[in-house]
Amino acid sequence: LKQNVTRLLVADDVGNGKTVEALMILKEAMERGEVERFAVICLPHLCEQWHSELKDKLDIEAEIIRSSTIAGLERKIPDDRSVFHHYPFQVISIDYIKQHSKKGIFLTDCPEFIIVDEAHTCTMPAGAKSKNQQQRYSLLNDISENEKRHLVLLTATPHSGKDTEFRSLLGLLNPKFNQLDFENISQQQRVELARYFVQRKRANITRWLNQNTPFPD
Repeated sequence: LKQNVTRLLVADDVGNGKTVEALMILKEAMERGEVERFAVICLPHLCEQWHSELKDKLDIEAEIIRSSTIAGLERKIPDDRSVFHHYPFQVISIDYIKQHSKKGIFLTDCPEFIIVDEAHTCTMPAGAKSKNQQQRYSLLNDISENEKRHLVLLTATPHSGKDTEFRSLLGLLNPKFNQLDFENISQQQRVELARYFVQRKRANITRWLNQNTPFPD
């Protein structure tokens, strides 16, 4: 929240509260008047879950945008503008908007605050010579090119074991991270990266605020 534009990769372990953290950042940005429109981009089977989280925790009724809902949403629009322009709060299937025929429309009317869930599924594949070889990565890369757009990436598995893919994820937050050499990373680079990347393991919060946190074994 200290950043002028929020660019963050939240890589906490499963169950440590990534969703809540993202929603707290979003709520604060909205209450400050910095954000009026947002989109949660997620895998198709997670759309209902995000819709429920927004309703339960922020009392926001978002619209689910994917191939099965688009016709009904478009019928409610009084003019010829896109659903991405008309509805301020969106939960979008990434596999719907990654398509070339949809991506350009979305980018034209893209909200100013974007949350991406399961971001590890959107990395640039190792050995790929073009961003277009990975449609999900291509979409996020194009979204991130607007330096004024807030971008919060969520994943419990940020590093698959391939530095190239991890760098491609960090590079969405700041292009300079595409060049990081993790085997020879400097302390200054670590400090800079820490402004964009947070990761809490379960062990970090087993005891929190002088209380035990009961995780299942």
